[in-house]
Amino acid sequence: MITTYILSFFTGYLGILLGFRFALDRVQIARRRIANLHKDKILQVASIRELAKAAKVSKHKLKESELLVGRLETEVRTLEERVGSVKRADNRLVVLDERRLPEDHPWILSISGPGGLLPEAKGDEGHENWTGTMRFLVWAATEKRAVHKAATRYPASRGFKVEVLEEKGRNGPSQAA
Repeated sequence: MITTYILSFFTGYLGILLGFRFALDRVQIARRRIANLHKDKILQVASIRELAKAAKVSKHKLKESELLVGRLETEVRTLEERVGSVKRADNRLVVLDERRLPEDHPWILSISGPGGLLPEAKGDEGHENWTGTMRFLVWAATEKRAVHKAATRYPASRGFKVEVLEEKGRNGPSQAA
């Protein structure tokens, strides 16, 4: 009977030891899981911080880009206005002939058109009405020679009127036919 008690005691003790061992294994598994979760939390916090920094940098870049777009749009409007003013016929200066001698001076002539297509129109670029006046740069030694060069290309017989506006470098306009 004593052996039965001893055997029961050791069996119970062994059962308790095995239960504790199983419980300790479960605690170790739980600790590992908690440690892994803690590591994941640290990695996620670091990732969120990096994403927040990237979002902040992107926000600043977006603001800078919007400011740049605004400045560029303003500059485009300014340049379009300048192009529009340059395109007006009264602001254009057409070079009649670039061939010149050393003694030639630049003359600015005004040539009035009779209306209709531009003379010597080639392709699509000259198919507009020339009803106003256009300014031409002509190289010649004298005013008379400058008027003659322009009148040769745009003769009065075809309805053109040539007038001298100024010798480039001088401001005194003079008239010639």
